[in-house]
Amino acid sequence: MLRDRRPRFVVAVVATLAAGVLAMSAPAGGLAVAHADTSRPSSPAVRSAPASIPTPPVRPSDWGRLFADVPLGPSARPRALPRSTEVVPATVPWRGGRAVRLENVLAETRTRAFVVLHRGRLVREWYDATTTPTTRLSSWSVAKSMVALVAAQAIDEGRLRLDSRVVDVLPELRVTGPRDGDRSYNQVTVRDLMDMTSGIDAPESYSGDPTDPASLLGILRGTYVLMATPDLGGFARSHRTMVARPGSRGEYISFNTQLLSMVVARALGTDFVSAFRERLWKPARAQSRATWNLDRAAGAGGIAKGFCCLNATARDFARLGLLIEDAGTDASPVTRRWAERIFTPRRHRVSDWPYSTSFWHEPGGAPGRPSQDASAIGIFGQYIYVNRRTDTVIVKLSDYGIEQDEALTLRAMRSIANSWRRG
Repeated sequence: MLRDRRPRFVVAVVATLAAGVLAMSAPAGGLAVAHADTSRPSSPAVRSAPASIPTPPVRPSDWGRLFADVPLGPSARPRALPRSTEVVPATVPWRGGRAVRLENVLAETRTRAFVVLHRGRLVREWYDATTTPTTRLSSWSVAKSMVALVAAQAIDEGRLRLDSRVVDVLPELRVTGPRDGDRSYNQVTVRDLMDMTSGIDAPESYSGDPTDPASLLGILRGTYVLMATPDLGGFARSHRTMVARPGSRGEYISFNTQLLSMVVARALGTDFVSAFRERLWKPARAQSRATWNLDRAAGAGGIAKGFCCLNATARDFARLGLLIEDAGTDASPVTRRWAERIFTPRRHRVSDWPYSTSFWHEPGGAPGRPSQDASAIGIFGQYIYVNRRTDTVIVKLSDYGIEQDEALTLRAMRSIANSWRRG
């Protein structure tokens, strides 16, 4: 029987969050429904909503401030995002197929930042009353897609293969007996981690919702424990039991991507944040400083929280999205081969959604059938949406409920992207 490390992790959760709450003051104001002019399409100007709806003292989008981090500097030559003269539709499809004003949807879903690019040009920006174009916000699981993109480069360079076994890269995790875990763990591959088919017993659980003050005690259980542990290596060693044969079914597990980031770092001979900086952040030519959170201070041997924690501006998340849009060109390190894999759902659905290479597809997509779009998604309403058919990138960073209205949101984004074809 493996030793249960949860009490230690729970202490870490309490200490970390208590320190964060004490260090941070509540934001001034919150979100409200914006009263837009519905007589004409939305303008490309930066728009902000007035404040009225109260928000918790430490919103999920600000959690990056609570943990140790490593800085990611801006580019000396940031990629320009020229203003477009195009407009986005005034309304988008929402509940029951009703057309609802875009600003109202953004407010209802507690959006802090919303950016729309078409063919690399800035069509629309929208921010709430507490946010500006230079505000850093947390990616949450959007970061998983970035880890997969770095892993793809390691594979292209021959440092890894999709069929590389985790324990061949991280031999300290090899299961040699029942005290370590289940021997089938030794068969987990990079492919399994990328596509959420590992079968590892590290259940995804969000019994507490940071956007709901009444349920905050729930953060002491489930995936928030992975978030707060100061020892991700120890977490990996204590999670080597299995609930399914590797590759046999899809199940969304944040720990899969954490393990992938550790495999990639070892294969490339560097820490993961340095790999991300050189292979994606610099090619994206970011305009603002960003951070990536660690399990503990870098000087104390901290490693990246690969499953979640890139903190950047909405514009710079959009620049990362452009690397996928520009796949196969000199402007991007993402190859066409990997773009095809990203846009083609794999055989096993994840949480009943089409999924591939740590990107999500709108429900209804068929395995093996290429899609026009794909999205990196974070649990509280974070998105980098890319539509390759219309060359559209949309970023939405929010403090919405756990996995709430994700299919509706993707449908609304697709309607914006497809409006260019009609225009």
